[in-house]
Amino acid sequence: MLTLLGGLSLAAHVGAAPAGAAPFNPEEQQIVDALPFGFAGNACKPVSDAPPGSVASLDCDQNAGLRAPMDGRFTRFADLDSMNRAFQNDLASRGADYAPVPCPGVAGSPGQWHYTASPDEPAGQIFCGTFQGAPDIEWTRDGELLLLNVHGGPDLNSLFGWWDGYANARPVPYTH
Repeated sequence: MLTLLGGLSLAAHVGAAPAGAAPFNPEEQQIVDALPFGFAGNACKPVSDAPPGSVASLDCDQNAGLRAPMDGRFTRFADLDSMNRAFQNDLASRGADYAPVPCPGVAGSPGQWHYTASPDEPAGQIFCGTFQGAPDIEWTRDGELLLLNVHGGPDLNSLFGWWDGYANARPVPYTH
């Protein structure tokens, strides 16, 4: 099981559809409301090739001037089984340009992760690797039915440091 070090940072991310684009539908807006630090809705666009069982998916460029991650795909699912299938399919379909590596501090990749504040309560699955030499992390947030994948930065330790500091923070509860 993953033990994470460091404090948690929690930030609300308000976003809107990119200029000139149609507003996000309610499912897409739920993703925008849960985006991790460094991403905002105005840097996201809907995905046309989302996995089966998903209700919305966004590709987002990082727009906070960070060194890692550079971009990400964030997908919300109708149910846990569909999300877990998509996670396993992503892992199985990585081609020759992808090299799986252990996530820093995790005894294996894929593995389970948890919020730092609740170490006995699994929050989802995670795997790490490199794609064409660039670091890559994919994880699930089971409670929100989100599959998240981020890429880029100087190295996996930097990307994992961002994940540990921001993406692993318990989200602000979504409300209408």
